[in-house]
Amino acid sequence: MSNPVTPSDNPQYDLHYELDGSSFVVRENLLDILQRELLGPIHGPEELLPLSPRSQYLVGLIAPVKLTSMRSATATVEEEEDDDWGDLAEERVDEDGIAEGRGVPTYAADDTEADSQDDDSEDRAPKQGLMIPASMGLRFQVPLELDSFTVTASWGTYETVETDQVTKAGRPIRNYKRTQLEEIRSIKLADLKPGRTETVQLSESTCLRVDRYDDDRFGRVLVEIALCNDRETPTPIPLSMWMFQTKVRVDAGGEEVFLPVSDMLEHDWPEHDEEVRRLDLQYRHRLEFAIGRTCSADWVVRDTARRATEVSTTWLPIAETPQTRAGLVDGALLSMEALAKVTPDELRSGLTPLVTGYDAWLAEQEAGVIELPSHLRETASIALWDAREAHTRLVAGLEHVATDAESLRCFHFMNRVMRDQRVASQVAAARASDPSITIEQARDSVAAIGDLAATWFPFQLAFILMQLGALTDPAAALRSADHLARVELLFFPTGGGKTEAYLGLAAYTFAIRRRQGIVESADGPLDGRDGVAVLMRYTLRLLTAQQFQRATTMVCAAEIARRAEETIWGLEPFRIGLWVGTDVSPKRFEEAAEQLAKASEYGSHRLTVLQIQRCPWCGTPITAAQVKADSTVRRVFVYCGDELARCPFSKGGAVSEGLPVLTIDEEIYRLTPAFVIATVDKFARLAREGEAASLFGYVSRRCGRHGYVHPDYPKCAIATSHSAKDGYPKATVQPVGRLRPPDLIIQDELHLITGALGTSVGLFEVAVETLSSWETPNGLPVRPLIVASTATVRNAYEQVRGLYGRQVAIFPPQVLDVADTYFSREMPIDRENPGRRYVGISAQGVRLSNAEIRVSEVLLSAGQLLFNSAGAAADPYMTLVGYFNATRELAGMARYMADDVTSRVKNPRRDSGFPPRHGTGFGSLHMAELTSRIASAAIGETLDRLGLEFDPAFDTTDAVQGRIAAVRAKEAVPSRKLAPYDVVLATSMLQVGVDVQRLGLMLVVGQPKNTAEYIQASSRVGRDASERPGLVVSLGNWARPRDLAHFEQFRHYHETFYAQVEALSVTPYSPTSLARGIDGLLVSVARVALAAEPEGLSPEHVAWRIKTQRSAVEALAERMKSRIAAAAQSEEVTKRASDLLINRIDRWTARANSAAGMHKVLVYEKTGDSDKYLPLIVSPENATTQAGGVLEAPFVIANSMREVQPEINMLVSPLADRLFVHAPDGAPEWTLPVGDDV
Repeated sequence: MSNPVTPSDNPQYDLHYELDGSSFVVRENLLDILQRELLGPIHGPEELLPLSPRSQYLVGLIAPVKLTSMRSATATVEEEEDDDWGDLAEERVDEDGIAEGRGVPTYAADDTEADSQDDDSEDRAPKQGLMIPASMGLRFQVPLELDSFTVTASWGTYETVETDQVTKAGRPIRNYKRTQLEEIRSIKLADLKPGRTETVQLSESTCLRVDRYDDDRFGRVLVEIALCNDRETPTPIPLSMWMFQTKVRVDAGGEEVFLPVSDMLEHDWPEHDEEVRRLDLQYRHRLEFAIGRTCSADWVVRDTARRATEVSTTWLPIAETPQTRAGLVDGALLSMEALAKVTPDELRSGLTPLVTGYDAWLAEQEAGVIELPSHLRETASIALWDAREAHTRLVAGLEHVATDAESLRCFHFMNRVMRDQRVASQVAAARASDPSITIEQARDSVAAIGDLAATWFPFQLAFILMQLGALTDPAAALRSADHLARVELLFFPTGGGKTEAYLGLAAYTFAIRRRQGIVESADGPLDGRDGVAVLMRYTLRLLTAQQFQRATTMVCAAEIARRAEETIWGLEPFRIGLWVGTDVSPKRFEEAAEQLAKASEYGSHRLTVLQIQRCPWCGTPITAAQVKADSTVRRVFVYCGDELARCPFSKGGAVSEGLPVLTIDEEIYRLTPAFVIATVDKFARLAREGEAASLFGYVSRRCGRHGYVHPDYPKCAIATSHSAKDGYPKATVQPVGRLRPPDLIIQDELHLITGALGTSVGLFEVAVETLSSWETPNGLPVRPLIVASTATVRNAYEQVRGLYGRQVAIFPPQVLDVADTYFSREMPIDRENPGRRYVGISAQGVRLSNAEIRVSEVLLSAGQLLFNSAGAAADPYMTLVGYFNATRELAGMARYMADDVTSRVKNPRRDSGFPPRHGTGFGSLHMAELTSRIASAAIGETLDRLGLEFDPAFDTTDAVQGRIAAVRAKEAVPSRKLAPYDVVLATSMLQVGVDVQRLGLMLVVGQPKNTAEYIQASSRVGRDASERPGLVVSLGNWARPRDLAHFEQFRHYHETFYAQVEALSVTPYSPTSLARGIDGLLVSVARVALAAEPEGLSPEHVAWRIKTQRSAVEALAERMKSRIAAAAQSEEVTKRASDLLINRIDRWTARANSAAGMHKVLVYEKTGDSDKYLPLIVSPENATTQAGGVLEAPFVIANSMREVQPEINMLVSPLADRLFVHAPDGAPEWTLPVGDDV
């Protein structure tokens, strides 16, 4: 027996893995430290602790089953805890001068505080008795013919030992000695009887309880084993009564006897959902062999085996999700540089390997179908048919580009633009991470990479080729035929390159519209040389802001290419517009000019007009000094910050108007950028802003100075003539025809369009598609091509049908195994290809907030320890990203982080082995938030700073303490302009769009509300997996049954992540949704579609024209009815919608007549003079119920699609006779101070 480890005052933390300069080994050590600190034992099986293990260890302990005193369990735990802490606190304060309160914070067994923070009040455990478990175990299955299995139970106990040291008060200082215990029992299956619990004694007060349940249908036995602490103890509970580091391991002499919970190859489980059957097929090799009880479960299984050799319990379960990489194709021409100038023959020969390779792979899959059990073959054949169809479309797409000269020209343009975009992105990223690098140096370093700097992944190019035919021919069946119209869904894991694929499609759309110029429609010519070509929508402003920066780089490249060949690509600049809420960007030029004036005067001001922090072309920082408001043309110009004009978008550069970005609503309406990025909410404004009609091409006049001007635009009347001014020539307003509406609609992160928001968006998609559609001269309908993308999807067919009224084509299609689609492959997990590692924690009986504090302390301190030794290799784990389900929970942790955690990591116990972590925030942890309560202007700054790395010369403990000593000695110390974040706390805003390569560590607090959110959020770390693998610590709330269920099946849940995604639901055509949304739908379509008519309905003050335009509005209602019928697939729903539309037209007409009878003018909303004007629409918060009367009620239209109910003020009176609703009998009495009591 080895001698116990004696605690030291200043020990060096013993790292189990030798550092080698890689982040992989740093992560191994970080996880090992986490296990030792939270579960133990830290110093080995016979350790000697200076701190009570009840205060040191967070998980792995079980309590005595019964108390012999009637005192409350809560008091028991608290008193026992206080007893352990008494001498220690005195020792640390008096002897060592270290602050009290290290280790697990003092807690009660009742998790009242944790539950009070919960949003999901229905998902709570009953709070009664002692909540720390007295048992733990697992459940598994074995064959009926098995003779016996062996159970090994192990745990540690601690006893108090006094030392020869005493505190200043004379009390002896105690240490805590561990004893390792292990018991092995062989259990015969025949000795277990169904329905009877067998007790297997391990010691006088410890036992195993074993239950057997027979499954005669499949000839198997389900066994449940629990390790129980049967001690009966007085209060307070003596330390020796607790069992620590508990573990149960079951084997059968190395034989493969443990059966999977379900095995699709063995049994045909009845399942009527085709999607579930397909997932069962594709995940048939991801088997679960045990389920934990209170704890989690693990198992040992040989490669390709379908039975396990061992199952066991674990308190810190670990699962690793492999990297999914785009598949490579030998011999395929994927260089953007080369594809930008290929001939048709070179294109065919260069991409034939891609086509033939996929065909050969499909042949292999077809052979694999035959080898499947009969009950899986039908499902496999359907999946294979989908993939064959994708192959057919890929062949057709390649042949289209090779045989159509204009398509090939636009294909060249797309590749040139995407090459320049990729190079510029890398240049900007290099200069952002190291500002000392010049533009030329960054470009040279990227150029040195060669073709690999700008190369397509095969799946990106294949997806693009499949869509080019439909983008080239507006009347293609995929866009025009009702039964064939589809949404093209790009389904690929996060960080895999989906953005580049649809940016490539956007660039092609730019080009083909310019080449086709004016096209004929049933209603006259449509001009494609200008106007919005691409609409891209998001649900979250964080995602919108970051994707705007990425898309801007592509638009910059397109504008450079256009300027180089204006005779081919036209004279109108390519621009990008950000169309979002007024809290994010200004609505009018005057607002932007005021912001800039204040920024100039005060030096620092909230500048929402500036949505990019760095030049997307070269990476030079941009400040308010590079933003110019020109009142003559009412434009805000944003320039690159490069003062030497080396960047074409800087002042004095080749592009005179600077970066081609528009962030003011007014500018977007007048200049109709080719690319518009918007939040889905913004489209609710169509009913209120007639000027927005230009986004769909409905324009009638153009000012040579200000662009396309709407009658509501006060600066340019039809007779306006602008004199020459400030270098601008004279300008007049001229009539123009309609612009071609958007040809491509991109919906990124489709999984977010669900629930109440998805329902509102789905209904309003009727308006978006109606306004984006037109007919060819021979009557063929032309709709926009819709491309969506996501990394997590279920029930996509129903969701897309509800949202867009179309079928869906998912690419790349998954066939027989989720690990291989030809275009993507999961990499076997090894040192060279590490996955994202997840570790689960469920601290039974500990308040969630206290567990958060302890886990955060360990992660932050361990990060500093490893950074001191490993330097830059530990940088990914120096910024802790905390993810929370609700802002309220985050706010509580922010308080703890600034107080408890900061104090703990700054002043660690001297015997802990951890160095002090002073933080980068001037002696405290530097924290940031990514939540809805953060100003939009600050989001970009936070994202930019997230990329800052920790500097070994600046952020090690020695370096920080050296600067502190220098300051105290009044010596000069080095400084830096910006410091990296120690902690970033976030809510759902983080789950999409954040692509910061250096992030490697996340703490997820509470199981997210759905699996898609969990996958998306946790995928924000470890994006550079090979160099900086990610670690996600999932801290569940044990008081929530759902959290506990996920923890008990932790390994299998994470190994089948994407199959666990919940089905999405949208109900846009429910009676409630139609009744609430039909007003906005009708007014939006009418105002936009009739905007170009001389006597149309678009201007603010002409809502009364419904009396003369009713027939036109009824025709629009018929178009909307047809669109609703395609989506709802129900005659009843279609009739209900039709009736509601006619009813609203009647009400609109009646209100116009009533206004005329009152000698008023019916306007939309902006009355200004209530004696003269009557509004047609009101916001929910301004709506009033009108009882009777001859005046038709106004339309109630929400300002946002997130407004599902109007807000109300609730006034409660303490006086019973003044209550509108009286309290029921038996309700608790309560009072408010009144009169003199106030």
